[in-house]
Amino acid sequence: MTFVCGDIGGTRARFAFAGAEVGPVVEFASADFPGPEALVRAWLAGSVVRPTAACLALAGPVREGRCVATNLPWVVEGDSLSASLGFPVVLVNDFHAAALGARALGPAGCEAVVEGAARADAPVAVLGAGTGLGEAVVVGDVVLPGEGGHAEFGPGSTREVRLAGWLIDRFGRASWESVLSGPGLVNLARFSWAERGVAAPDWVEAPDAPARVAEAEPAVLAWFAELYGAEAGNLALRVLAGSVYLAGGIAPRMLPLLRSGVFERRFREKGKVGAALAGVPVFLAAHPALGLLGARAELTRRGW
Repeated sequence: MTFVCGDIGGTRARFAFAGAEVGPVVEFASADFPGPEALVRAWLAGSVVRPTAACLALAGPVREGRCVATNLPWVVEGDSLSASLGFPVVLVNDFHAAALGARALGPAGCEAVVEGAARADAPVAVLGAGTGLGEAVVVGDVVLPGEGGHAEFGPGSTREVRLAGWLIDRFGRASWESVLSGPGLVNLARFSWAERGVAAPDWVEAPDAPARVAEAEPAVLAWFAELYGAEAGNLALRVLAGSVYLAGGIAPRMLPLLRSGVFERRFREKGKVGAALAGVPVFLAAHPALGLLGARAELTRRGW
């Protein structure tokens, strides 16, 4: 049997055929297509392979086989896709797939960010900053995807209180995704420039603005790493996780900074309950096909 595995984010869409293993990955720009059906057809064009089934991991909540994409103007119906493509299509949240992929890799297949000993009898927490901020939890064989990135941002300092006010004035609310994502990194820079009375550079509206901020504003990037640690610790506390995995496209580019201590300090600084995170490790799940591994694992879970 041959399966279609897809990991479709707000920026990039990755596809691979999978049998016992996930095959070579082909990548597209998500926004270049009107929806997942067009993406799948573009990828299958010219192929002689007849897929048995597909699992598509989408950046948005999935309920009863239906997904409203968070950062793309798409509404996706699994039953309609199945009928149109001619084979069963399973839809899952992208961090549902990332969580399964991280669990499949395990500590041995990942880079350590914060040292510790993973507890196999405790939940696994997965979060990742990229175009947005995704979060999920694995408890035994059950995956609990969520939209925690859109929960209200919690300041940890007076400067972050001012940041929250600035975000509310600008966007109507302050969420964790508004600081922990590519656009979030730009928001941190804009706030920092405003506090210093410095005009934002012309390139701030460019698509590569997050990368340029990372290069030009090391203090802002260090703050981003702190906030990443804070929310990773929040998620770990909410479920008393035995291990935490970082996914998404940003963490692999800043691994030395994440290991420098700023991430760990905010991860573990949780007041009188900070001891609950003592010894909890954090890993970077940087496998280039993480979501595709998870999509394949989901098909296995469903008996394919």
